[in-house]
Amino acid sequence: MANRGRELKSLGKVLADEPRSFPSELLKLIKRSLRTVWDARGGGLYACGFVVTFVYLEIRMFILDIFAAESVSGFFSEQASELVFKYIGQSLQNTISAFMWPVHVIEIQSPWGVGILVALFVLFPMFVKKPLEHWLFHDAPESRPVDSP
Repeated sequence: MANRGRELKSLGKVLADEPRSFPSELLKLIKRSLRTVWDARGGGLYACGFVVTFVYLEIRMFILDIFAAESVSGFFSEQASELVFKYIGQSLQNTISAFMWPVHVIEIQSPWGVGILVALFVLFPMFVKKPLEHWLFHDAPESRPVDSP
């Protein structure tokens, strides 16, 4: 938690001091966070599905909050007042839902959802895993070989 706080403080400093380098620094922070989740979830299809589902749910939550606001100032005042309770609660709910991402795939349509899930488990290691690991880890200081299990 302290490391994340220092990273966000550093990112804010970059935004204030060197706004042109902010996008690249933000991308580095996002990649470090994704690497952490990738390693914590086993570095396979499940980890990828978790990240994609979580990001989708968080973006959807944010967009729905924007459309629910009556005005721009209303949006920011609602976000400020509800940040602690609503946002953290919904993010926790999104995390739990992201853990269950295979269920969401199966729910697409009964027989097709299972087929899609099986196809993902077969095709992911063949076509997606190595390029994704290369993108995530090629610039990491603790970089690991792309051929790792």
